[in-house]
Amino acid sequence: MDLLVTGHRHDQELHDHSGPGGMTCIVTGGGGGITSEATPNPDDKENWGSEGQYGFYDFTISRDSIFIESINYDGKVLRTATVYPSR
Repeated sequence: MDLLVTGHRHDQELHDHSGPGGMTCIVTGGGGGITSEATPNPDDKENWGSEGQYGFYDFTISRDSIFIESINYDGKVLRTATVYPSR
């Protein structure tokens, strides 16, 4: 498995472990509105330790790769990863 997409944690997390034998993992739970009691302030690491509480992921899929962008509530790209699916 090259990519695992999960949810429900009420924040965004992108763990890029792409490469031979690796797997990139994302947790998406901050889209569609306010889903968490914690602050959206990225400097407040006491309440969360991921990219953000609110936002979404954008996937660009081609024949050879999947490019992932973690985008926060105000449109800023926080992290990126490229997955090269094994065949």
